[in-house]
Amino acid sequence: MAFVFCRESQRRNTYYVGYYLDGRFVRKRVGRSKVFADKVKGDVEARLERREAHLLPRDYPVFGFFDEYRRRTEPRHSAGYRKRLKSVVDNIKRFLREKRPYLTKLSQLRPAVGEEYQRHRLTETSGNAARPVTRRTINIEVSSLKTMLNQAVKWDMLSENPMTAVEYLKEEDSKKVRALTEEEVQRLLDAASGWFRPVLLTAIYSGLREGELITLEWDDVDFDVGALHIRGKLGWIPKSSGRSVRERDVAIPKDLTDYLRELKEASRHKDNWVFHNKDGEQLKPGLRKALMALTRKCGFREVTQFHALRHTYATHLIKACKDVTVAQAQLGHADIRTTMKYSDVTEDRKRKAAQMLHFGTPFNGMPP
Repeated sequence: MAFVFCRESQRRNTYYVGYYLDGRFVRKRVGRSKVFADKVKGDVEARLERREAHLLPRDYPVFGFFDEYRRRTEPRHSAGYRKRLKSVVDNIKRFLREKRPYLTKLSQLRPAVGEEYQRHRLTETSGNAARPVTRRTINIEVSSLKTMLNQAVKWDMLSENPMTAVEYLKEEDSKKVRALTEEEVQRLLDAASGWFRPVLLTAIYSGLREGELITLEWDDVDFDVGALHIRGKLGWIPKSSGRSVRERDVAIPKDLTDYLRELKEASRHKDNWVFHNKDGEQLKPGLRKALMALTRKCGFREVTQFHALRHTYATHLIKACKDVTVAQAQLGHADIRTTMKYSDVTEDRKRKAAQMLHFGTPFNGMPP
């Protein structure tokens, strides 16, 4: 049998579901909802009962599972994600063939396998320049592996995800994405032209991700309310958070609403996409290249990630409205701690805050 227990703290209460499996105690962190924890408890108990009745396929082929996962989830993934997933699966298969050739069943997976995979990837190189594989890349691969095995649990191919205990690497080698200043944003907009300017304007004033911009249709633009509806499309779904899909409405300023209305009226394209490339086709992943060409032209070539525009939007939005919860809703974050990462705290702001602290007691007199 499974049971629910809670760990209390000053900040929040966290619920867990605990149970015994093969004489070993297992706990699963569920979250802050007692109702959801009870539902998870019921699912766990049902799975344990099927396991005891030998109704679970405990020895599903590991390579066969990866192939089946790609086949069954392909319809809801974008072309870019499918390409990345294939690369991740190929790397994992190659590792298993070289380092763990005897591991052929899902039931043989252990946390130690994931940790060894991390160490192995740290010794490898990638690309034509033979650069070391970054820790961020490895974390993305491990995250993908965890996602796949979570699905294996849902499909009753595993009783639990053995990769849950694998911790992510500290990303010391990753470049920190910084927000652009108001002056830098203006320089970008002044230098932008052609097909990329509408994309740039919308990204800066809405914080949309690359995939959300690429798949934005005119039906998603609410000119009366002044909002962009982020909804799933055929072959693409918004970035997910756990068990839920982050469909949301993003409020936009009147100036952007008017600009998009003029863009629609001037458009000669017969399809329903808002943005098109220089050839008049729907945008494709890789907007980073266009941004890099522009930032080099403007003199801040260190800005190389398209995500910098979203970071810029989030940072200046928090600064303007002074309400992190509003920014959380606009950005579609499930956890407010993710939103807080976009709040840049400069040394100047910290010094000013320190100068404001005063308890009314003068600093006079020295200790004897």
